[in-house]
Amino acid sequence: MEFYDIQCLVYEEYKKNGYLSMWNSVTQGAFGNLAEMGLVTTEVGEALEAIRDNDRDELALECADIVIRVLNFASRNRIDLEKVILAKNEKNLTRGKNHGRDI
Repeated sequence: MEFYDIQCLVYEEYKKNGYLSMWNSVTQGAFGNLAEMGLVTTEVGEALEAIRDNDRDELALECADIVIRVLNFASRNRIDLEKVILAKNEKNLTRGKNHGRDI
């Protein structure tokens, strides 16, 4: 399964469960994007808790939740993450160690 296929798969579940219609009807435009991206930060917070609790299984699940939330956000905003990630990686390959920063 390709990355784009995974993005489509999770987006179908997102739509099936009513999230697309909810975000489209309840929260339009920038507010909806801010609110939905806020859910990503919630998942990051849960991942931090798993790290604090040294719970690798829960951490793995929270990492998956983060990616799923981002994939759904991107799909709703018509962003092909596979394409963008590959392009961004190409750009990053031209950067030096620590992206040229002296850390």
